[in-house]
Amino acid sequence: MCMPRSPTISSRCCAICPYNTILVYSFSKYFGATGWRMGVVATHEDNIIDAKIAALPKAKREQLNHRYSSITTAPEKLKFIDRLVADTRTVALNHTAGLSTPVQAQMTLFSLFCLMDEPGAYKAEMKRIVLRRKEALYRELGLPLPYDANSVRYYHLIDLEELATQMHGAEFVKWMLGQLKPNQALFRLAEETGVILLPGKGFGTPHPSWRVSLANLNEYDYANIGKAIRKLSQEYYDRFVEATGAKVPTPAAKAAENAAANAGVKGAADETPKALAKPKRTKK
Repeated sequence: MCMPRSPTISSRCCAICPYNTILVYSFSKYFGATGWRMGVVATHEDNIIDAKIAALPKAKREQLNHRYSSITTAPEKLKFIDRLVADTRTVALNHTAGLSTPVQAQMTLFSLFCLMDEPGAYKAEMKRIVLRRKEALYRELGLPLPYDANSVRYYHLIDLEELATQMHGAEFVKWMLGQLKPNQALFRLAEETGVILLPGKGFGTPHPSWRVSLANLNEYDYANIGKAIRKLSQEYYDRFVEATGAKVPTPAAKAAENAAANAGVKGAADETPKALAKPKRTKK
């Protein structure tokens, strides 16, 4: 891996990149280094963006030349990738604008580790860890683990309406949505349990919904999150019964109702593909 003066990989290292493609890769998620801002942006040495910049009207090129004149005496020859580095220094923290020595060293170690782990043992183990965390969350929620063939399980989005329907039924959900403000339950959860989840609205999901990161806590923490959500749900359900006079279903009736709500949702066994089997070690 090339480690140049900027947070980019030398274009010579990325000769496989197509002419009109920007390559973006992050180390942070894969190695649990969230927030460290470790990653690369790369373009081919001959790329469409540089060609487009060169073809801009004269007035626009002069404007860009003025913008970058403080870092080079020939701004018109400045590559797009170097313009990108310069622009990061106007918006980013010092350790993320450009490539600091500690970040270079850490990214080099991560890269070497990946090259040495030919069987992919690390990836398989990380997939097992995040799956166990998700299982712990749903075990304490008292609900089957939802199946999503496209999920990588690094984050999990909880649809509050769907969750409450599975727990207490559709009538309760209608009442609850009329009582709760969008993020009220999130604040209650944070204030009373110390559990902080993010609104799912910012991640392209229906509202109300919550996002749980499965990347950075211990397994028992996710069990506690499940317990806290279930406790909060039960509290609102008790209010619902008191306010509406709804009849509390018997355990058998409630189980049947949940089974109907969960129809079509596969269980945890489907969420554990054979691909998670431990990789075979190669003999040397």
